[in-house]
Amino acid sequence: MESFYKYVGEMNDQIFQEIRRVAGAAVRIFHITDLDDGRKIAAQVRKIVDEILETGKFPEEYEDIMDVAIGLGAVFGNALCIGYGWEWKELGESEENTVHSVVSPKGYFSNAPMLYLYRILTGNNIGLDGQNDNTVLLLYNMLENIDEKPEDKMYIPMA
Repeated sequence: MESFYKYVGEMNDQIFQEIRRVAGAAVRIFHITDLDDGRKIAAQVRKIVDEILETGKFPEEYEDIMDVAIGLGAVFGNALCIGYGWEWKELGESEENTVHSVVSPKGYFSNAPMLYLYRILTGNNIGLDGQNDNTVLLLYNMLENIDEKPEDKMYIPMA
């Protein structure tokens, strides 16, 4: 089956370990618990994002909103891995131009969680009502068993 992306690659161990480190830091900084339950992790990420969107404030350990998005994105990506068996890969135009993503167990769907969280945190996840929507938990719930409804290409981006 044809891929949505021109390049699909395994994530090298150094990058994977960095994602784990960044996610671990976010877990500590934001006091995320229930680390063996993907749905509970996603619910906590959603709540944290709501708080940041309401107050405009984030922990001083982060330099800017991009750093927050990377941390929470790594946590959200790991929630999909824990809850639904997704795995980290590199997807993009070429080996030199990739995005760190998670892909569904059969490889039909993908999500670039860091970019997804950045879009939400910067007010650019516009819903049908024209407003920025924090869809973290909604997306998580929608991705359960999504491989049962494959598209005509592999690695279709979700959000």
